[in-house]
Amino acid sequence: MPKIDMFNVVSQLVGYKVSSGNPTPRVLIKNLLPADNAYGFYTGNKVEFYDPIQAQVFYRKFDVKNEKSRCDAVDYINGRIDYYNKLWKDELNKKENLKKHYIPHLPKWSLNLNISSPIIYNKKDPSSPLNKSCIRTLNNKDIYNFSLQLDNNTFIPSFNKMIYEYLEELRSGKKLIPENTLYNPIIEYEDWFMSNGIDLDSVKSLLYINTKSADCASPVSHEKGVIHNIIRARYSIKVNPDNIKWKTSEAESKIINLIQNETLDSFIENYKFQNINKINFKKLSTVLKCSDKTAKRIIEENAPYLIYD
Repeated sequence: MPKIDMFNVVSQLVGYKVSSGNPTPRVLIKNLLPADNAYGFYTGNKVEFYDPIQAQVFYRKFDVKNEKSRCDAVDYINGRIDYYNKLWKDELNKKENLKKHYIPHLPKWSLNLNISSPIIYNKKDPSSPLNKSCIRTLNNKDIYNFSLQLDNNTFIPSFNKMIYEYLEELRSGKKLIPENTLYNPIIEYEDWFMSNGIDLDSVKSLLYINTKSADCASPVSHEKGVIHNIIRARYSIKVNPDNIKWKTSEAESKIINLIQNETLDSFIENYKFQNINKINFKKLSTVLKCSDKTAKRIIEENAPYLIYD
């Protein structure tokens, strides 16, 4: 049985990031939700990194079904990032106003998780999730290894059971009240199993799944998100997609970023006419800082299903 840092996993599931401006894990964990499905992070065939100091693009192609090929590609790119960060640190010591910035490693063991919509949420709570889909990227080697051997039908219930058992262990049999941090998450997980017609007690936690004899034709790590099948696919992963090197325009760059992060659909929901499933391009153009005609063109070229579906 692998020894997994469950608090770290839960923190990633609620989108916690170490920053002075972000809510604490305690604030976010009260909105923890189960996963509906999972799919690969590395489903393309190339990783790219633009070094702004050397003004050079570094890339490596890989075979998504060959773990050595994928790991070698990620390791190479992370080596280039280490070199860039060393140059950045050396230059920073010379110039206090240097406009370059530190770049973190490309995560090596990532999966994308489609998080379930909540049945309990407070619209007045800024940290509370809305009733719409949310994508989280989870980086954990042990969980990733399970995803190489299991399909969604096995992986997702067992993954949710693992989180649920962790929450129950934290509760230690105590009766919770609505104000408690774990009150909502435990209800959400129990309801997920009930509403999906799954007997919670009969599901094994991911920690106890034996994958040695597993023969899976569609492992989670090789699955592509639904959105990949309906948008113009971009099969490379860019380490620093915000860099101006990748930008055709600021507006299009923002949309492409949302596509790459699998969050375009939930973003666009905020820019639709009330009670009509159509995009308000005048409203969208304001946040994209372009004309409404440009906003429509960008969506037509990159995600036409949002207009013509």
